[in-house]
Amino acid sequence: MPTEKIFNVAALTEAAKAYDPILRTLPFFSLEACSAALGLNVQEVENEHVIVNRRRLAGATGPYKAGMTITYQEEIAKFFESTLKPELVVTKTKDNITNYKANKVLVSAGTPLDLKTKKHPLEQMIVQDAVRSHAEDIVFSLFFAERDADVFSPATAFTGFYPALDLLMTGGYIASNLGNFANTGTFVDPTSDTDYSAYEKLVEFIGSAHPLLRSTIGGTPQLVIPQNVLKSARNAFRKKLKTFDYPSMQQVLESIREDAFCPGLVFSTHEALGTGSKLVLQKAGNMDIGFNTGASHQFMQVRNIFEDPNEVQFWIEAAYGVRIRDVHQKLFKTNEQTNVGMNLAGDYVQ
Repeated sequence: MPTEKIFNVAALTEAAKAYDPILRTLPFFSLEACSAALGLNVQEVENEHVIVNRRRLAGATGPYKAGMTITYQEEIAKFFESTLKPELVVTKTKDNITNYKANKVLVSAGTPLDLKTKKHPLEQMIVQDAVRSHAEDIVFSLFFAERDADVFSPATAFTGFYPALDLLMTGGYIASNLGNFANTGTFVDPTSDTDYSAYEKLVEFIGSAHPLLRSTIGGTPQLVIPQNVLKSARNAFRKKLKTFDYPSMQQVLESIREDAFCPGLVFSTHEALGTGSKLVLQKAGNMDIGFNTGASHQFMQVRNIFEDPNEVQFWIEAAYGVRIRDVHQKLFKTNEQTNVGMNLAGDYVQ
């Protein structure tokens, strides 16, 4: 005997409309959790937002004597523009409503869902799951995505922080002679009892930064660092102390602050950074995330456009982008290393 379908296409469509205000906020909350850990600014941007940074001239002061030949510096300031322009992305999936039968026992966080009393309306759960997966795709692509309209993937939906840094390096805005770039090599676990390199290279990277970047003047210094680098530095610090017991991470971080002469340094890490040896030392608040979930009249749309009346299309349309506000050596420093992203969105991929 065929099992009863729990809902139909019309019910899904109505759920998407009814919960539209809630669905629009889900990406923001996903981004907010990541931004809180990494100190990122999240803001809604309709089209684009431009920041103009002014660079003041130095070196125009010197001695004076009567009859001297006077030469003039030709300018007082230069300008560096940083643009945040979210790029349009879509999430497109389809499902067959016959996949959901009344005789299936659904469990959420260990609790069976009561579909008869509608305590957990399945229509709401399905449209929310689609949006949550969309939001996670964005979060775990924030640092790695590189826009390519010819390849459909979260990794090509928009341009993330690391590719944006690569473009700034290519443009000559990040370089060793500018004081905002350093070669560090990789950070790995010690290979002997006298291998302290992971700790010492981290201290050198921070300690060689511009004094104003290491100072709390003008903002809090922040190190955006993958978890694996912190672990390697901790292991190296243990070897350096020649102790059997592992020092606490708080001890390691405080020692780095002291040895690098950066007492106010904040360490920020998150799974979205992936694994590798990429470091970004900056003033907190230097990285922005722009989003626009109002790019479409209805954020989540449910469409019945297939020959099979049980086939349903889920369509999400929004815009996302990132921005590094400034890369001046007083505000920013990075290294030559690259990271590998971690696929943590959702629970499976097809």
